[in-house]
This record gives sequence, C-alpha cells and structure tokens, in this order.
Amino acid sequence: MYYRLAIIFLTVILLTGCVQISPRYLKGSEYDKAVLLYQNGMFLEAKAKAEAIPPTDAGYKNAKKLIAEINSMSLQIARRHMELGDDYERAGIYQKAVAEYSTSLKYNPSNTLLNSKISALNNAMKEGVKIETEKPKAKDPEYNANLHYMKGKMYLDSKAYGKAVDQFNAVLKYTPSYMNTKELLARARKERDKAVDRHLKNGIAYFQAEEMELAIKEWDSVLELDPGHKTAADYKSRAEVILERLKRIREKQAAE
Repeated sequence: MYYRLAIIFLTVILLTGCVQISPRYLKGSEYDKAVLLYQNGMFLEAKAKAEAIPPTDAGYKNAKKLIAEINSMSLQIARRHMELGDDYERAGIYQKAVAEYSTSLKYNPSNTLLNSKISALNNAMKEGVKIETEKPKAKDPEYNANLHYMKGKMYLDSKAYGKAVDQFNAVLKYTPSYMNTKELLARARKERDKAVDRHLKNGIAYFQAEEMELAIKEWDSVLELDPGHKTAADYKSRAEVILERLKRIREKQAAE
C-alpha cells in the first residue's frame, strides 16, 4: 500500500511540476532554489526567493544578478500581456482584456495606466456598454499624451526600443512638451541604434560563417527595432535565397 502511495505521490509531482518538493530543490541553497524556480518559469517566485537572500549569504551577489535578469524578463512578459489585453479591448472582449492587464500588472506593478484601464473595463462590463479605446484626439490631447507616454515607458523598460520611439513620438504630437518625453525619446533612439548595430553585426558574422538561420534571426531583430532598415532587409533576403538553394540541393541529394 505504501509503495502505491509513494508512486502516486511521485506521479503527482511529475504531473504538476512541483519544483519545491523535488529533491534537487530541497537539498539546494537558497540561491540554487531561486535558480531552479527561474528555470521552471516561476519568475515571480524566483524573484521573491532571491530577494530574501541576505548580504551575508555566499550566493548574495549572484542573487542580485538573477534579480536583474528576472526584472528584465518580467518587463517583457508584462509587455506581451499588455499588448494582448489591448487587442482584446479593441475587439470588445473586456473580460479577457482585464485578465491580460491583471497578469501584466503582476509582472510590472508600476504600470499605473493598466489600473485605470481595468477600472474602466470593469465599469463597462457592469453597465453593459462598449467604451472607446481612445478618447477623441482633438477633445483630450492630455489623455492621449499620457496613454502613449505610459506605453512608451513600458516599451523602453522592456527594451522594445523601436516601439518606445513610436510611442514617444506620438506623445509629442499631442503635447509637444509633455513631461520628460523628449529626454526619454532621445534615450530610446540611442538604445535602439545600439541594439540595431549589435544585431546587424551579429547577423553579418553568422552570414560569413554560413549560419544562415541564425543570421536571419539577428536581422529579424533589427527589422523589429527599425522596420525600414534597408541593409538588414537586403541581407535577410540574400540569406533566404541561399537557404532555399541549400534546401533544394538537400532534397535533390535525398532523392538520388
């Protein structure tokens, strides 16, 4: 009987992915536990575990690095949920929009814009009405400036520099001197240009090493940051042609 119970217990652990009960987790240091949680996608739990490690602990410095990495990853996750929430809101699917915005806030509690969005959507669902996703530009430029400003900061923090530039430019169209937008726009442009240069060079290095798929990924990153980047687009096109030729050669060899 005890054997069967043990088997059931172990099966539950495997099926639920219960990291905290695994032998590796139980025997590891506090830093090891934080890393294991992070590796299993439990970012918020990993951050809490790492933040609890005192300065006297041997893993303190590594824990700080892990926290920084988790913060960066959390902002990217928060951004994705916010964007999905925007899609649901525009489609009038408010319940799912609220769920996505709430998830985004878990990863980035500082995004005050989402609190107001959730409140507005909850009120709309109670009253059974459809709300506007944006107020008319001419009537409320301050509202729209703040909307794009908060999105711009979100994109900047999560290193989506191209989108951050677009949002800050939109802010200045509504209110040319809105808060510190010009300063943030300059920062976003600088970071975007640095990232573009890095990905472009990485792509060229992969291309010269005949690693076409890796090269294309790098140039896709460039085009995400700067959709009009002609050099990256040209390189990507050349790499795709080469990949297609290689595919045909392999298919021909396989058929022989």
